[in-house]
Amino acid sequence: MKTRTHEDTPRVLFIALGLWAVATVVAALEGVFSKLALVELAALSTFAFAFAIATAYGDLSLRQYLTRARTRSLLTFIVEVDLGIAIGTMLALGLGQGAWQVALLKFPLAVVVVFALPVAGVAHVLLAERLLRRSPVALPRVANRAAISR
Repeated sequence: MKTRTHEDTPRVLFIALGLWAVATVVAALEGVFSKLALVELAALSTFAFAFAIATAYGDLSLRQYLTRARTRSLLTFIVEVDLGIAIGTMLALGLGQGAWQVALLKFPLAVVVVFALPVAGVAHVLLAERLLRRSPVALPRVANRAAISR
């Protein structure tokens, strides 16, 4: 007899994202990303995005949790992450004094590239999928002007 283990999906998701964020911040502060070439950092970011997408679509309980989430909540999350990316990028470029290649490999922009962009990318994909699957909104029919004027 198989018994299904109860999983608290929101808590697991929060812990996984939190650990990923903390590991990325610590690695950036310790200079791990500054030892990489820009191509390697891009590959790491691409891998993180691919892994996050695979997890979102491959884990049944996570998929069900994300499907049940309201569109408004998903949109709010996307706006918050996008604002965080914009603010982090502006801050990093200000600290790097315009040398974006150097700033890209250091805190905080390395965290944006390795953590925030993949998470935002997955959220954008989920929102696009949700909006494309919606049935079209039926517009109310407007009466013919000739019929109204009679």
